[in-house]
Amino acid sequence: AVAVAQTGAEVIRLGIVPDEREILKKTIAEAIATTDFLLSTGGVSVGDYDYVEDILTELGAEIHIHSVAVKPGKPLTVAKFADAQCVYFGLPGNPVSALVSFWRFVQPALKKLAGVEQGAWGPEFVTARSLQDLHSNGKRETYLWGQLNLGSNGHEFQLAFGSHSSGNLINLAGTTGLAIIPLNETSITAGESVQVLKIS
Repeated sequence: AVAVAQTGAEVIRLGIVPDEREILKKTIAEAIATTDFLLSTGGVSVGDYDYVEDILTELGAEIHIHSVAVKPGKPLTVAKFADAQCVYFGLPGNPVSALVSFWRFVQPALKKLAGVEQGAWGPEFVTARSLQDLHSNGKRETYLWGQLNLGSNGHEFQLAFGSHSSGNLINLAGTTGLAIIPLNETSITAGESVQVLKIS
């Protein structure tokens, strides 16, 4: 909610909704009728209690995105309703994945909807020199969090120490940049340039 408010949006908290189909459907239906943008976490993957996409379809949504080739944050649902102005973004339930998805996809969408001028609402990428070796399995575009700093020779990226599992919120604290290892690439060597998504 804090990250949403920082974009200038007015936040309406819906609380924690249980994984009960009818309660979830009622909550979503009421929200799309009264809001411009609906954001939820969890329920958009392929588990036994992941009802969200089925409910969206029942409510007349056109689902534009089901998932993205991004790590962390593969489950991502984006939908629009023909008879309502509401745009829906469904983020992963895992907190780190949800936050990375927010920074990469939701924040720019909120800025655009808020009327931020073209060219200023998109994510901001900078080229930095990596201070450590960065690794990925190459199967998805990979985001590694850490500190983006401006040194005497330009931007530098310092990888956060410790586990980069998608459940490690403590490790994510203080993040100012997400280094990007492109799809099909497995490593960036210390000293090489890396694209970094700037986190403000």
